[in-house]
Amino acid sequence: MFDIEARWVGEQLAAYPAPQISPLLNVGSSTIEFREAVQPWSARNIFAPLSERGVEIVHLDARAGAGIDIRADLLNDADFARIGSRRYRAILCCNILEHVPDPGEFARRCVALVVPGGIIVVTVPRSYPRHGDPIDTLYRPTPDEAAALFPDTLVVASEIIDVGESYRDTVRRRPWILLRHLARLPVPFLDLEKWTASMQKPYWLFHNYEVSAVVLRRHAAGRS
Repeated sequence: MFDIEARWVGEQLAAYPAPQISPLLNVGSSTIEFREAVQPWSARNIFAPLSERGVEIVHLDARAGAGIDIRADLLNDADFARIGSRRYRAILCCNILEHVPDPGEFARRCVALVVPGGIIVVTVPRSYPRHGDPIDTLYRPTPDEAAALFPDTLVVASEIIDVGESYRDTVRRRPWILLRHLARLPVPFLDLEKWTASMQKPYWLFHNYEVSAVVLRRHAAGRS
């Protein structure tokens, strides 16, 4: 998650009274170290303000670690059955759809976990290089395409966020990294997937990264 992306998410959530978005489930949360040290802007712009307002935050991830409240894979039927009895008034689904093999089913299960009238905040790369964690399906939707994955919801807000950063920022810090692309250029047969990703990377020397961001509301009970 980028700083400007975290600010956008925080601003969207700030528009709702605390009782309307509590409890909130943070899907794909990673650890507290990641949220507060690696990406401190996510804690500063999202989680600290929510906690100060009294919003209960539940952090969920498929991996175990400090600061993860629930270890579960939403695409695992046993895990989903185990956690599916509780409903949340808000869900964060940020930068995870590109890392799951079936984003449509993942989105449907997120909707099932939120109460009617509840809020789902979604961010996903729109323009960004391959980044395995552990996989990257290269799902790069528009906001409308991302919203369409979540049934029984309506769009409250959507935007393509230019994050103001690109691969050239990485190259400024580590200019020698360009040598990797030159070294891989003549040997695509060694690993075609890595070769393709490496050859595409220079595109982002001249184009900023972009994120598709959407706020959805689940339809009230009884509405189709």
